[in-house]
Amino acid sequence: MKMKKTNRVAGVLLGILMCGMCGCSRLYTAEAVLVDEDETYEKEQHDSVYEQLTDRASWYEGEGEPEVSVLYLTVGKGSAEAGTDHTWAEVNARPLSWYEENGIKPYRCEAVLQEGGETGPLAAGFGYGERVANATVCLRGSGASGQPQKSYRIDIKKGKGKWDGQKTVLLNKHAADPVRFKNRLAYSLMQEIPSMFSARTRFVHLYVKDKTEGEDGLFRDYGLYTAVEQINKTYLKNHGLDNGGQLYQAEEFDWGLHEDSLVPATSPQYDEKKFEAYLDSKGDPDHTKLLELLRAVNGEDMSGSQLVEQYFDRDNLYSWLAFHMLMGNTDVSTGNYYLYSPLGSGKWYLFSWNNADILSESYERMQDESYSRSWEHGIFVYVHSPLYQKIFQDEKCRREFHRVVTKMREQYLTRDRLEQRAKEYARIVKQYLYALPDRMYARVTSEMYDRLVDRMPDEVEANYEAYLDSLKEPWPFHILEPEREGDRLKLRWEEAYVYEGAVSYTVELSESYTFDTCLVREEAKKAELWTAMPGEGQYFARVRATGAGESIQEAYEVYHTESGMTVYGTLCFYVLPDGSVQASYFNKDE
Repeated sequence: MKMKKTNRVAGVLLGILMCGMCGCSRLYTAEAVLVDEDETYEKEQHDSVYEQLTDRASWYEGEGEPEVSVLYLTVGKGSAEAGTDHTWAEVNARPLSWYEENGIKPYRCEAVLQEGGETGPLAAGFGYGERVANATVCLRGSGASGQPQKSYRIDIKKGKGKWDGQKTVLLNKHAADPVRFKNRLAYSLMQEIPSMFSARTRFVHLYVKDKTEGEDGLFRDYGLYTAVEQINKTYLKNHGLDNGGQLYQAEEFDWGLHEDSLVPATSPQYDEKKFEAYLDSKGDPDHTKLLELLRAVNGEDMSGSQLVEQYFDRDNLYSWLAFHMLMGNTDVSTGNYYLYSPLGSGKWYLFSWNNADILSESYERMQDESYSRSWEHGIFVYVHSPLYQKIFQDEKCRREFHRVVTKMREQYLTRDRLEQRAKEYARIVKQYLYALPDRMYARVTSEMYDRLVDRMPDEVEANYEAYLDSLKEPWPFHILEPEREGDRLKLRWEEAYVYEGAVSYTVELSESYTFDTCLVREEAKKAELWTAMPGEGQYFARVRATGAGESIQEAYEVYHTESGMTVYGTLCFYVLPDGSVQASYFNKDE
C-alpha cells in the first residue's frame, strides 16, 4: 500500500514537471472549494428603476485595420418592379429634396459590392466572385445630395451576407467638412467614454464602374469616403442592446408637445408624415412611452432633477451634452441624434449621429474674420427647448453637469488625445484629399488644412471657457413682433433668464442693420418699450440684455444681408403702406 502511494505521488510530480517542460499552464491540483460551509446565499440588489446600459467595447476591435478599406461598386439597371430601373446618371442627377417634393422614392441602381485592395477584389473580401447584384445603391444625406461629390447608401440584399457586420453601408463624402475626418474623430473619441454610445467607422477608397448605359468601361476613382454604421435594429443588436425597444431619429425636434403631430399611432389623428417631421421612428411603433416623456417635459409638476432621475440615464444624458458642447457642435439642439429606450425600461438614451459640425470655429473665422457665434456657446446651445431649460435652471442638475464637463475635459477630451487622433487621421486623409478626384473639391489649401488640425485642441479649451462664461450671462431670448397702437409702436421681447441679480436691456431702433444712426436708443428695465410710430419702410430692432458683472447677451434673432453677412441679435420688420407692422423672421431651411 505504501508503495502504491509513493508511486502515485511520484506520478503527480512527474506530471507537473512534464507540464512545466512543455509550456503547459495547467497544474494537476485538487479541485478548488467553490461553496463555503457557512455560505450565506445573499443576493445582489438590482436597481429599483433600471440597470445602466453600456456600449459593447469589443465591437470596435480591429476597426482601424486596414487604415483604408477599398470597395468596388459595379452598378447596373434593374427592373421597374424592384424600383432599380435607373441609370447611374439619373441616380446622381437630383438632390433628395426633389424626391421629397414630388412624393417619390429616391432612384436606385442594382449593384455588385466587392471588397479588395488597390489591384482589385480579394478572395477573402466581401462579394468576391459575385457576378449578379448583391446590393442596391442610392443617394444619402439631404445636404450631401446637393453637393458635386455625392454620398451613398448601399443596401446588401437578403442572403448576401454583411460587410463589416452591417447590411446597410453608408458612405459619406463629408464634402462640407474641410478636414474630411471630423465625424470619424468624434466617434473614435466617444468609444472611450463609458456612458456614451458610438458607431463603427472606416475610411473607404471607392471605385465605381457604371454599366447602366450598357457599356463595360473602366472603374472610376471616387476618392475617399467614411463608412459610418447605420443606427437601426442591427446596430442595437451589434452593440448588445435590446432591438425591440423604441428608437427615434430626431428631425427638427425641440422637445415640444406638438399635439397636432406627435400622437399615438392608433389615433385617428395620426399622420406618419407629420410625426416624422419631428421624429423618424426606427423601432417599436408604440409611441406611448415617448408621449409620456413629452408630457412630463412640458408639464409643471417635475423639476429638472426629477425629470433626469425618472426618465433618463443621467450619465449618458450629461455626457452627451458635455461632449457636444466642448466639441463646439451647435448642430445638435434639434437634430443629429437618436433617442432610444429598451423594452421594459422607462429610461431614455441619446446616441450621436452626424458629428461633422464639430470644431468648426477656426474654419469659419478663416472664411470670415467677422464671424461670431453670438449666443451659440456653452449651455446656450441647448436652452431654447423646454427639457434643457428645466435642466439648466435646476441647481442640482447644474452641479451634476459641471462635474461631468470637468471630467470630460480632463480625462477624455485632453489636448494630447485630440492632437494624436487628429494628426493620425489627417495623415491618412491628406493622401487622398490633395490628389484627384478629391483635390478638385478641397475647401482649403494643404497649409490651411494643417493649421485647422493644429487648432482643434485649442477650440476645445475655448469652448470650455465659453461654457464657464455661459453660467454667468443672461440667457438668450426672442424679440417679439412689434405692435402698433394708434400713433405709437410697442417694441416687445421675452425676459432674459438669469441665475442671480436683475437684468436691464439696451433697446435700439434703426433704419439700418449697422445701427450707425438710431431712431431710438434707450435703456429699459421691463421687456417692452414704447416709441413714436415710424413711417412706411424697413426697420431693425436690436435688444441686448445686461446681467450681473456687466455680462451682455444678444437675442436669438438674426438678419442676413444681401451680401451674405449675418447680423446677430437683430429683428427686421416692415411698416406696410396700410400702417400695419410685419416682422421678417429668418428660417435657416429657406
